[in-house]
Amino acid sequence: MGKKARKKAEQHDSQPDLSAPWISMHSGLIVMGIVSIGLSIWTSFQITSDLSILQKILWGLIFGISVWLVFFGFLLLNRFLRRK
Repeated sequence: MGKKARKKAEQHDSQPDLSAPWISMHSGLIVMGIVSIGLSIWTSFQITSDLSILQKILWGLIFGISVWLVFFGFLLLNRFLRRK
């Protein structure tokens, strides 16, 4: 094998795998937990004042849980489409 062919083969092998995850599952779950809790609290504070505090907390929890449902929905879709 000539120098040019060997160099071209090395360049081809050194390209990163774009389908590989860029963050671990453990780190992703931690980030999702922090974001969902933060968004739940923020949603509870942003609701108009004509609702009781329990209803505000309930809407915050619903929003936080919906973030997790979207996350797990896309995770299942990704695993279904990228089966090995």
